[in-house]
Amino acid sequence: MSDEHSMMPISATRREVADQPAVIAQVLADQAARVRELARLLAERGTRRVVMIGSGDSWFLGLACRLAFERYGGVAADALQAYEYAAYGDAGIDAATAAIVISSSGRPTTTWDALDRALETPAYVVGITDKPYPGNPFAEKPHTVIIPGAAKVGWPAQTTTATMAVLLDLAIELGRARGALTAAAADALGQSLRDVVASLDGVLRAAEPWAAGLADQLYRTGVRRVTTFVGTGPNLGVAFNGMALLAEGPQEVGIAISAEEFHHGLHIATIGREDVVVVLAPAAAGGTRLRDTVRSVKAWGVALIGIVDADDRVIRDDCTASFEVPVTPEPMTPLVMLMPLHQLSIAIASVKVADGYQRPSRVP
Repeated sequence: MSDEHSMMPISATRREVADQPAVIAQVLADQAARVRELARLLAERGTRRVVMIGSGDSWFLGLACRLAFERYGGVAADALQAYEYAAYGDAGIDAATAAIVISSSGRPTTTWDALDRALETPAYVVGITDKPYPGNPFAEKPHTVIIPGAAKVGWPAQTTTATMAVLLDLAIELGRARGALTAAAADALGQSLRDVVASLDGVLRAAEPWAAGLADQLYRTGVRRVTTFVGTGPNLGVAFNGMALLAEGPQEVGIAISAEEFHHGLHIATIGREDVVVVLAPAAAGGTRLRDTVRSVKAWGVALIGIVDADDRVIRDDCTASFEVPVTPEPMTPLVMLMPLHQLSIAIASVKVADGYQRPSRVP
């Protein structure tokens, strides 16, 4: 099958990944007034909890945004998997809850059931979707609707990061409206978010040749590798995104795990010598346990990729390869940490295409 006729073509993914900085900046500008009004309304309702509900990348971006709502918005925050919520509910959802239900495509899935369940509660329900076709329940049923309008013909990229940026902006504006942030602090954080978005073009450009070299070095060997993504805090959500990107594009095996569970569950003992570990390690609260992860993987003799920032003085030296992203406020780091993973997934898929889509085998 040609790339043009595949379910999620590499060529479209390249364009959509490259377009992210401009798309995200435009979405933030277009949605700024709506986000601020929603924040004001939620503050007036006495909102004390935000739950983000979705499947796949929509769930993972919720995991990545929890810290922003707690640190900036001053509210409790959770990310719920849509089917699990539809099947089991959440007894803590009440009139002081904002339930944000996310489905980029809006197509029929169990997230429809999750939306209906949320609408049966006293919560204020917000729908986020990129495709407001007639009959899309996420554009028609919720109390408030946000339509970023990001594109997805290839595997998910800008649909994830544009919604992530909107939620980060909402967290800041909710903090302003609730009085958890001063006006000056909210203004500064809003500018920081837009500065982060402005930096993404440079990150993507630098990551492209870096990813191509890694894919050629690590994934063009006839060996079917398992790649473990390790993260803490908001970047645990990015670890799940990395896992999904490998399945959605190059169709490789990925595992996402928190740094503590990597050690507590003795995950290192399951990793083969041919496998790869990716550590998402900006200088942040979880840094100490991530350094433990790096030491364990290095001692095990496994290929280790570190995504670090300029403040790192330890981790990169122990990695097989590392990529540096700009220093970023921790709740916003998922935006920059995802960029090299987008490029890596494209590069691995391109290697497999060049090799004739041959499915490698595991080493005995």
